[in-house]
Amino acid sequence: MTERVERTFRAMGTSMRFIAYAADAAGGQRALEAAEERTRSIEARFSRFIASSELSRLNAFVGSPVAVSRDMAEVLGLALEQHHATGGLFDPAILPDLERAGYDRTFDEIDPDAARPGPSAHATFADLEWDGRTVRTPHGMRIDLGGIVKGWTADRIADQLARVGPVLVDLGGDIAVRGTPPGESAWTVAVEDPAAGPALAALRVTTGAIATSGTYRRRWTGAAGTMHHLIDPRTGRPAASDLVAVVALHPRAVIADVWAKCVLLERPQRRAALIAACPGLEVILVPVSGIPVGTGGALARCIDGSANGVAA
Repeated sequence: MTERVERTFRAMGTSMRFIAYAADAAGGQRALEAAEERTRSIEARFSRFIASSELSRLNAFVGSPVAVSRDMAEVLGLALEQHHATGGLFDPAILPDLERAGYDRTFDEIDPDAARPGPSAHATFADLEWDGRTVRTPHGMRIDLGGIVKGWTADRIADQLARVGPVLVDLGGDIAVRGTPPGESAWTVAVEDPAAGPALAALRVTTGAIATSGTYRRRWTGAAGTMHHLIDPRTGRPAASDLVAVVALHPRAVIADVWAKCVLLERPQRRAALIAACPGLEVILVPVSGIPVGTGGALARCIDGSANGVAA
């Protein structure tokens, strides 16, 4: 007999939720506590808002070779791989542009009138000097790994908790599942409607991950106009897209997170080719106006019904 155990907390600037089905409830709770501790340790390493983090130290040593930890090496290698795979649309080097848009502090502390956006004039992530052990950032480069780290963490925590039993890990909308709830053939995950109405869709997920990227969250309005956190590296400004959101499904949460953003950023005439370039990717596109559309695989997962208490 398995029991459902849950844990909710806040980290990485967002709400986190772990759900597991464990043979031993007390053991399951201990596993969730350990997973929360691991999540917080990852935040302490990768947050740009923590002055003592490894990422903050890396950004401070511009022009000098810096030896990095195993976790940082893994994420940097993955980030470079995805930068090239997306044709540069995924670019962690947009931090100076993100700060010029006003996101120079945690979202809860943003000053809407601090935005001073301008044309992008810094190095791209491809200019990072990296040999697998040490890294050197050229002058003008400062990086933000927040999104990719969230997806990467969801995968790692889901793998960790899968030893307990079927598990769903939700890191602020980056959702990874392993196994299925007892008596069920899939997890049912509600996808948030950007218009703040009923759920946009309910998706059946048996394994892998879902990530949603949109311009409707993390928005602020000040003297410079309405800003949001999705920076187009081609312009250095918050993206102007015909889409309000993209829901991405992939076997890995880290890939779903990266490509949901990049599909939203891509120009409409090139979007189909970009989606096809990522094996295993399925998407639902939510336009600013009109009816959501998606790939056949993603639409086939849509059902009517309530979710397992989880929303992407």
